[in-house]
Amino acid sequence: MRQSYRKTYVIGCFIIFLITSCTSSQSTDLVDFVNPYLGNISHLLVPTYPTVHLPNSMLRVYPERADYTGDLLNGLPVAVTSHRGSSAFNLSVFQGDELELKPVIPYSYDREKITPYDYFVYLDEQETSVYYAVSHQSGIYELTFGHTDPVYLILNSRRGELQWDGKAFSGYQQLQNNTRIFVYMEPDIQPQGANDKAASGQNAHLVLSYPSNTKQLKLRYGISFIDTVQAKKNLYREMSGFDPAGVADKGRQTWNETLGKIKVDGGSYDDKVVFYTSLYRTYERPVCISEDGRYFSAFDGEIHN
Repeated sequence: MRQSYRKTYVIGCFIIFLITSCTSSQSTDLVDFVNPYLGNISHLLVPTYPTVHLPNSMLRVYPERADYTGDLLNGLPVAVTSHRGSSAFNLSVFQGDELELKPVIPYSYDREKITPYDYFVYLDEQETSVYYAVSHQSGIYELTFGHTDPVYLILNSRRGELQWDGKAFSGYQQLQNNTRIFVYMEPDIQPQGANDKAASGQNAHLVLSYPSNTKQLKLRYGISFIDTVQAKKNLYREMSGFDPAGVADKGRQTWNETLGKIKVDGGSYDDKVVFYTSLYRTYERPVCISEDGRYFSAFDGEIHN
């Protein structure tokens, strides 16, 4: 009897230890309190957007839709270029009749999940799972296809130029104030073909084609306000391979460290959600535009050291 009691006591203590350990572990993940959807419906002013970015970093994205209530995505995001509502470039994936290709593909979507450092969405008609992870000046997509039809990848510049050199996209989009944003983007699998080597002008776009039964593609890219060479350097500095999960892990760690500069005692779970979401919003600005010790100034249109 006494031995049975001791065994029960030991097991009980062990269970309490596990529960306490798990609770302690979860309490350190401050990024889990952040809800990027807070404020996404506005009754008067422009709403907040569910922005995926690292603190004070140059690359930011959010879903390409009007606001939280929008039921269609206009392609997939590449870079946000202003505080609210403006973006550069556009990535689309399509399986179907080649005659239906267009510069930007609209999607109905479901199962969207956004955190400060990654983004998942399911494209309904395409039956494509999209996963995205962000770094400071680079990002990576993982596209998993449900159909067996040939795959088409479309990169669009709303006003600019694009090139395909057989390995990667490169090019720019013209912004306001004589500013250009540059991109260098490469897939992990080389395509079967490309519709052209270069495109320019309004809605300039290039299309890569992949064979039937392509299961998955990954695309990594870097951005720059200096040139495409620097965009490539930014990418290679931050990513050595095609590992979205690894990029997301680093992003999660960065956010936990940043949000951990302020500790909160007491209050409810909802109180912490409001507080840490507000704190996350403060790191949208200012933006560090230094690229290997250089930066482009929109004030004078020059590159400075």
